[in-house]
Amino acid sequence: MTSRQIWVKPAVPVLVVGVCGGSGCTTTALGLANTAAVKGISVAAVEATPAGGDLAERGADSVLSENGIEQLLRSARGGIISDEAFAQASSHTGTSARILHRSGNKLATEADYVAVDDYLRSRRASAVYDVGHRLQPPYLAPLLKHSQAPIVLTVPCRVDAFNRMRSSLDTIGGLLGDAGLKRTVVTISNQDANGWPVDIALLRKYLGDKIWSIEQIPYDQHLGSGVVISYDQLAPETVTAYEKLAAAAVAASEG
Repeated sequence: MTSRQIWVKPAVPVLVVGVCGGSGCTTTALGLANTAAVKGISVAAVEATPAGGDLAERGADSVLSENGIEQLLRSARGGIISDEAFAQASSHTGTSARILHRSGNKLATEADYVAVDDYLRSRRASAVYDVGHRLQPPYLAPLLKHSQAPIVLTVPCRVDAFNRMRSSLDTIGGLLGDAGLKRTVVTISNQDANGWPVDIALLRKYLGDKIWSIEQIPYDQHLGSGVVISYDQLAPETVTAYEKLAAAAVAASEG
């Protein structure tokens, strides 16, 4: 099996966006990055929210860097990131995936993600971007321009979140057209230890062929505990679910 079959092309970003706060966007981005890393893919999970979140705090179970994207780009000459600066700014997961977080002392700009995207592509490294719950900010334009970029839309398994999903899908359609919706993988995250509280079959019937697919991430006590996530502490069912999600993202990218 080739790397193209197990993961997206290095130049193609994976965009993880939530329908609301607490949708599992960050844990899903980390899950995808770790899944790629254990398959031997050079990959970074990158924080792409306006002022930063907790991507590194949740996922850096090996090395947590004090530097963020802001410090990384201050050291860049002519917008070009050096390997040394990237090494200093990147945190590590136990699977050897890298994490670039935002420190939060400067709002995100389009130039930030042009530089980060250019660096990762130049090193033939893949990127999973934790976008948060908004795709519209102008600084995301360099990422949205990729015509093969799969969009992983995370949705907590609740009726209210399912209702809010329509707005998120309308946004994707408005920004990227039907082609963007066809690259969208809706990912239902179960955060209830007592089982799936909503019937997913109805959602599948409603969405039909408007999107690429619907995937499910089961409840996992390790993810729900709030501790730093370690890939080797995930339940086998969760690992399998992330592998299925990664395969769906690859298929959506290649059409």
